[in-house]
Amino acid sequence: MGKTVRDVLLQALENLEKKSFKKFKNKLNDWDIEEGYNKIPRGKLEDADPEDVADLIRRHYKDSYGIKVTLAVLEAINENQEAEELQKALQAVNDCTTTGADQGATSRAPIQETSPEATPGDQEHFVDRHRTQLIQRVSPVAPVLDDLLQKKLISQEQYDTVRSKTTHQEQMRELYQYVRSFGNEDKNKLLQSLKTCNGPLIKNLE
Repeated sequence: MGKTVRDVLLQALENLEKKSFKKFKNKLNDWDIEEGYNKIPRGKLEDADPEDVADLIRRHYKDSYGIKVTLAVLEAINENQEAEELQKALQAVNDCTTTGADQGATSRAPIQETSPEATPGDQEHFVDRHRTQLIQRVSPVAPVLDDLLQKKLISQEQYDTVRSKTTHQEQMRELYQYVRSFGNEDKNKLLQSLKTCNGPLIKNLE
């Protein structure tokens, strides 16, 4: 499966050093957003990690405009190399449709507009699209882990590592470190486990 917009956006954010990532979040928070988009609340950005920020950008600005903003912010904080690398990575994203530059940024590679409400059969899987909400709201986590261990989606060591975390948010965040390596088939199995153990939450998110 080819890379998605989320994949290349996340890679760009993860490539930033800690200090640069903080500068990115601060600049993103101050960025003038076009009319018709809801600005990301400052409180959600403060403690967000790269995956959280990628999801917030796509949720609030969608793919095409979100990438434009990301490229412009990278250039604004003098991360021109990362902006160039992101632009190159976007060439690998299939079926691209949008064009244009934004707020002084250079010309952009076209971006596929993937709806945040896309189904698991589309480019982005449900468990990726709703990562932030699942981390915050899945509880208890233990039954999900039990099911994943039984399905051999995680090892005993990974199971123990996740269980060692204190809060359910920490447990889910640790679990997502392993979910990143899952293919769609394994993510489907994870979704089934979540439906079994946290049915009302999953129904609400759907």
